[in-house]
Amino acid sequence: MSAVDLVRMVNQIAVNQTHLPDDEAAAMVAQHLTMFWAPAMQRDLLAAVDAGDADLNEVALRAVRQLEPA
Repeated sequence: MSAVDLVRMVNQIAVNQTHLPDDEAAAMVAQHLTMFWAPAMQRDLLAAVDAGDADLNEVALRAVRQLEPA
């Protein structure tokens, strides 16, 4: 799956959480990614973000940052 597809999907997931405050929405998106996305998909998304190739909305970006190893 391409980085463009992954970005589109995570942005859609984030939009579906707009009824929540941003911090809660980001946590829900991060939880969804952890539970339902393959590790390779998560790595590819993180790589796109780190490379500056991901146009994520604010909630999606916060969620992706929660996936990054400490």
